[in-house]
Amino acid sequence: MTAKGRIAFVANTSWSIYKFRLYLIERLLKEGFTIYVLAPRDAYTEKFEQLKGLTFIQLHHFYPKSISPIHDYRLYKELLHHYRTTRPGLIFHYTIKANLYGARAAARAGIPSISVITGLGYTFSGEGWLQRGVRIGYRRQLQKAAEVWFLNADDRKVFTTQHLVAADKTFLLPGEGVDQNYFHPAPYDPNHPHPTITFLLIARLIRHKGIAEFVEAAKQLKQQQVPVQCQLLGFFDDESPVAIPRKQLEEWISSGIITWLGHADDVRPFIEKADCIVLPSYREGMPLSLLEGASMCKALIASDTAGCRDLIEEGVNGYLCRPKDSAGLAAKMAEYVHLPPNTKKQLGLSSRERILQRFTSDTVVAIYLEKIKTLGLIPHEH
Repeated sequence: MTAKGRIAFVANTSWSIYKFRLYLIERLLKEGFTIYVLAPRDAYTEKFEQLKGLTFIQLHHFYPKSISPIHDYRLYKELLHHYRTTRPGLIFHYTIKANLYGARAAARAGIPSISVITGLGYTFSGEGWLQRGVRIGYRRQLQKAAEVWFLNADDRKVFTTQHLVAADKTFLLPGEGVDQNYFHPAPYDPNHPHPTITFLLIARLIRHKGIAEFVEAAKQLKQQQVPVQCQLLGFFDDESPVAIPRKQLEEWISSGIITWLGHADDVRPFIEKADCIVLPSYREGMPLSLLEGASMCKALIASDTAGCRDLIEEGVNGYLCRPKDSAGLAAKMAEYVHLPPNTKKQLGLSSRERILQRFTSDTVVAIYLEKIKTLGLIPHEH
C-alpha cells in the first residue's frame, strides 16, 4: 500500500468529522482510497469507524478549549507520532489546533497537508492576548501547509490582509456541501398557509450564534401580536467560554418566548415543519443550517456577516440584518410574515436553486478529488 493512496482527516471532535465530512469520506473510500480519521473519541466515533477502509485513531491529547502549552506540545508530539507511523500521502486539518499543530507535525514528518479554516470563531473577535497568540500561531504554522482553504471570501481576506498566509497559497471552497437529495424539497404551500409562521434557529447554544438576539426578536414580535412561533434546535456546548447558561435557556422557555426542541442528528423533520430558517450569527465559515434549510426550499434570514451573506440575496431567497441587532432581526422576520403566500414559496424555491448552482456535496467532492489528483495522489486498485 503506497502513501499516495492514503488520506488523513484531523479535527477536534469525531462529531465534526461525522456531521460535516462523512459523505466525502464515503466517496473517497468508494474511489479506493484508504482513510485515517484522527480525533478525540466521542459519541459519534462508532458511527463511521466501522467503514471498510477507514481507520480511526483516537487522539488522547487534543483539548480544544485548553490554553496550556504543555497540552499543545503533547498534541503536536502525538500527531507527529501518528503521521510517521501511518505515512499518509495527504492530510486535511480542520479547526484551530489541528491547523496549528497538525501543519507543524505534517511538515516535520515530510507529508503535505491542507489547512481548512472552517470559521474564525471567538478567537478572532477581539484583541486580547489569546487572539494575538492565535494570529501569531497561524502566521508561523500555515506557511508549512501546502494550501490553506477558506469557506468564504471574507475569512480569506482577513488572513491575507493581516499577512497570516500568502494569497497564492489560498483556495476558496464553497462550504462543506449539502446533499440535495437527502435534504429534499419541502416548499411552503401557498394553498394551505398556516396562521402562525414558524421560525427555526439551528445552532450550538453559544452566544455567538445570535441566540439572545433571536429570543429578543421573538419577544418583540409577540408583544406586537405578530403570529409567530420561534423554535431553537441545538445542543449545549458547556465547555465553550461563550456558552448559553442552562438557567438562561430555562427562563426563556418558561416565559413562552421560544420553544427549545433539544438536539437531533436528523434535522430534516424540524426544517420541513418550519417556514423560515434564521441564523443571526456574529460570524460563520459557511453555516450548515442555512445550507440545509435552503436545500429544503426554506427562506433564510441571517446576519449580514461572513459566511451568511454568501447564501442570501436580499429579497430573492431571504433577508439580511445587522449583526447583534434584535430590533432589525424582528423587522425582517415581520416582513417575511406579511409576505403573500406565493412570495413566501418563491423565496424558498430560490434558496434551493442557489444550492443547486454552487453548494451541493457533489460540487464539493469534485473539488476535493481534483485537488487530490493535482497533488499526485491516486487511489488503490479495487
